Amino acid sequence: MLRPNPRAEDLAKELELWLRPRPLDYRPPMNENDAIGLVKALGFIAWADDRIAPEERAMLDTVMGALEIPETRRAQLCEALKAGPDSLEQISATFNDDIEKRFALAQAILMAQADGEFADVERTKIRELANALGVDDGELGVIYEAVEVTNTLVHDAPD
Repeated sequence: MLRPNPRAEDLAKELELWLRPRPLDYRPPMNENDAIGLVKALGFIAWADDRIAPEERAMLDTVMGALEIPETRRAQLCEALKAGPDSLEQISATFNDDIEKRFALAQAILMAQADGEFADVERTKIRELANALGVDDGELGVIYEAVEVTNTLVHDAPD
């Protein structure tokens, strides 16, 4: 019998807190570079299958709204994404905080699942992104587990 990974459960609890309504002072806001890095990382994953699905566009819009990215900057990011994703080197260089890199990977997994299909190419791109962000396969596995636990908690939560 497999035992749950306690580290994955802890990360899942943190992700769940991010997904539920909370007071604005729950956590210090993400700095601008990390916020832009998150959007670029999500764009990279959205482009994994050579298109951005409507569900992925909606998630990008939701994330940019939650991060309070100004409308003019949002328009610039969307325009840039139309041409394709930034390189992994550009994405990695945007981040300042290691915790935000891991949060971006969790969000990238959710992005890959947004259209209801989790293609092998998306898994490959997530691994490439993780490597570029300095996250090894073991830690990426923990992040996958945390996202799965979070998905289960969200889907099994009473209405």
